[in-house]
Amino acid sequence: MGAYESTKLTILDETESIHKKGMKCFEEGDYEQALLHYKEAVTQIQSMSKNSNNNHHHQLEHDIYLDIADCYLNQYKLIEADKWRRNAKILAEQLQDRVRFAKCFDRQGCIKELQGDLNGALKDFNKSLGIKLEWSENEDINMSESYLNIGSIYDKQGKYDDALSMYNKSLKIKLTQLGDNHPKIAVTYSNIGQVYNHQGKYDDALSMYNKSLKIQLTQLGDNHPSIAVTYLNIGSVYNHQGKYDDALSMYNKSLKINLTQLGDNHPSIAATYHNIGSVYRDQSKYDDALSMYNKSLKIQLTQLGDNHPSIAVTYTNIGQVYNDQGKYDDALSMYNKSLKIQLTQLGDNHPSIATTYHNIGGVYRDQGKYDDALSMYNKSLKIQLTQLGDNHPSIATTYHNIGGVYRDQGKYDDALSMYNKSLKIELTQLGDNHPSIATTYHNIGSVYRDQGKYDDALSMYNKSLKIKLTQLGDNHPKIA
Repeated sequence: MGAYESTKLTILDETESIHKKGMKCFEEGDYEQALLHYKEAVTQIQSMSKNSNNNHHHQLEHDIYLDIADCYLNQYKLIEADKWRRNAKILAEQLQDRVRFAKCFDRQGCIKELQGDLNGALKDFNKSLGIKLEWSENEDINMSESYLNIGSIYDKQGKYDDALSMYNKSLKIKLTQLGDNHPKIAVTYSNIGQVYNHQGKYDDALSMYNKSLKIQLTQLGDNHPSIAVTYLNIGSVYNHQGKYDDALSMYNKSLKINLTQLGDNHPSIAATYHNIGSVYRDQSKYDDALSMYNKSLKIQLTQLGDNHPSIAVTYTNIGQVYNDQGKYDDALSMYNKSLKIQLTQLGDNHPSIATTYHNIGGVYRDQGKYDDALSMYNKSLKIQLTQLGDNHPSIATTYHNIGGVYRDQGKYDDALSMYNKSLKIELTQLGDNHPSIATTYHNIGSVYRDQGKYDDALSMYNKSLKIKLTQLGDNHPKIA
């Protein structure tokens, strides 16, 4: 072997070592340090690639480009993410490597997903899957990741059965390729659990999250950040069930790991403070909730800058506490701060903007400004119908709240019409026993009561109570 070739091999070894350091930082959530390593690796490999036709060099360079794109995706720097995705795509075309080309579509889909373009993301993920199916002889991990991505979109679109179908396809491949206890299988169990949580199937969700947790504890040890995420997910189910002490216990277990592994100022810690604040809000401990949300906000502003969409979410939740306290001007101020960020970062038609319009409408309704409330709910509805389709659970919620305004105005027939539109979607998308359906039955009962139709009212209240007792147990605050 000549000295030149030996030198190139040494540089390649160094590059791969630097790349692995970046991957480790990425797994730990330290995206800035990961970027430093990845870009150092790019500089090294480009010094070899200029005069090299070695495909392995270019394959590694392509993979590092996509890893850099992933860092920027996690930081919500979508322009930078797309720039590195494009660089990777050029290399994949030069290599005539169709599977790597497909992975560029995956990243393009992720960018569109974060922008709220769910249909565009789905199209890209399906393109990627099509290429992988065409160029791979057997089902492999790359296809599994495509199924996972497609499932994520279906979950966000409220197409829960389709999401579960995709996640189970992904799981089947992973079990075959990786065995029963690989961390990637734990991720898939968590995704399935998330769908069950959205469907209100809380026992099934807990079962999946605990299967995920068992693998993670075995494979990753007690203190890995992935375990903190699973504790967070379990806490979310307990919160939905009204088991607030259990939820707080899980959130604090998550927090303890994150503080140890990630330091005081990591965005994951902000997320945990945020969830603890939500429990306090549900318990009507508003000062404690605000304290947690503000701790979350302080970290986010430091780590993510002033205009990250996560900060908009925190402003929204602070606004919800103010609304609960009857501080309507403060609530509107927070919602408008949230809206300003969202319009700048996400464009006019992102589902998150629909949510903010919806929340502003809720304040107007509480203030008795019914026309303004209806205007906001209809702005929200327009975006939702465009972005999410006719049957998403979020649309059911908007119909429900429009119905609430009509009820407040004494327009009982219009209210019933909206509640029934909401109920039709909920029964289709969520099944017969979701807590949201109990709420709709309850509100239909209240309209009947207002109309003096007491037997019909009691029938609806009892249907509501039956679901709540089944799904939430005897001691949930909503039963009282």
